[in-house]
Amino acid sequence: MGIPHFLVLPYPVLGHVNPLIHLSQILAEHGCKITFLNTEFSHKRLNATGAGLDSLKGSGIRFVTLPDGLDPEDDRTDLKKLSLSIKTNMPSMLPNLIQHLNASDVNNKITCIIVTMSLGWALKIGHNLGLKGALLWPASATSLAVCDSIPRLTHDGIIDSSGLPIKKGEIQLSPNMPMMNTENLPWRGKDKLYFDYHVKEMQTIKITEWWLCNSTYDLEPEAFSISPSLVPIGPLMASDSNKSSYWEEDTTCLEWLDQQLPHSVVYVSFGSMAVVDPNQFKELALGLDFLEKHFLWVVRPSNDNKVSNAYPDEFHGSKGKIVGWGPQKKILNHPAIACFISHCGWNSTMEGVCGGVPFLCWPLVKDQFVNKSYICDVWKVGVGLDKNENGLISKGEIRKKVEQLVGDEGIKERSLKLKELTLNNVAEGGHSSKNLENFISWAR
Repeated sequence: MGIPHFLVLPYPVLGHVNPLIHLSQILAEHGCKITFLNTEFSHKRLNATGAGLDSLKGSGIRFVTLPDGLDPEDDRTDLKKLSLSIKTNMPSMLPNLIQHLNASDVNNKITCIIVTMSLGWALKIGHNLGLKGALLWPASATSLAVCDSIPRLTHDGIIDSSGLPIKKGEIQLSPNMPMMNTENLPWRGKDKLYFDYHVKEMQTIKITEWWLCNSTYDLEPEAFSISPSLVPIGPLMASDSNKSSYWEEDTTCLEWLDQQLPHSVVYVSFGSMAVVDPNQFKELALGLDFLEKHFLWVVRPSNDNKVSNAYPDEFHGSKGKIVGWGPQKKILNHPAIACFISHCGWNSTMEGVCGGVPFLCWPLVKDQFVNKSYICDVWKVGVGLDKNENGLISKGEIRKKVEQLVGDEGIKERSLKLKELTLNNVAEGGHSSKNLENFISWAR
């Protein structure tokens, strides 16, 4: 039985790159060989920050690149344009790269390809070359189960052939799952092209029986019964000492947290992609000023490293610290943190759960609304924020909900219990650990 040699390809956004780096580190610790394929642009950007990929060189992960087909000045936040360019340019280059990698290491040829969503074409290429393949799904198991249920949702008259809701209101995929608003299905808010792309991608990934997922059975049990291909191997950040980033991490916030009292700081971050409306940004700033607590706020620089939102004139921020980007996992595990104001992206949700921190939920798009339902209604480790008649979350609402959340002993207790339950999955003999061992045996 040889050592498996994985070629791993993330879609070039942080929410896909990081879980795949975590998985690669774990596979390397199990003695597997890893070749990590980034787009040239993404690789350069990851290496330009202090948390660059060089720190992973010693872990046995080798990095290679291919061009994404766009010009250096093209806007890569336009994901439709990026996806199309990748799909047009990279498939013709991948077989040559695999041939080259195999020729340079004849005794350790590539045996298996792992991709994240939107790169199903690479699984097909691998399949044609006789390689095994697996998908790493970076969002919740539930959101993949929803995508997997598209034929059923169409058949039941819940959505039309463009993915638009025929039935307005809330639906339940299965009796024990949270309610989902048909306005917030994962492909919503985009166009028919995006939906068709989703449908095609779901067909393509059926080529593999391994849909690895950064989740656990305890967190979303029903999702795994809907899609038997789904295999939880999370939480992936549990063994993580490294996190790659497109921005320089400001670690002074950790020293600042060291000077604060236990459970006294409200942490605010909307992840690596979410964009907050300028009026809402101002209201949030005033809301943080209005709190009786200290706050740590991540305000991400825009692509040209300028801050895109203006602070209101009356904002003084004296009780807080604002950073452009921070080491989130370390922040969430810091004793000074009282709660996490989050957009409920899945990676942030998992990191918050593993930090044992109560959530103040502020979902903005797609699957974040379902994640919020889990946090508030199923796990009961957070509360939601309500918009006022102008569609804004007001400074008064922010203050009221922070006070409600930090005063709730039940939520604190459940958050710590959920942390323990979730981390047990990656301990020796834990559910996720066993799944990962089975996966490695299969890849051999």
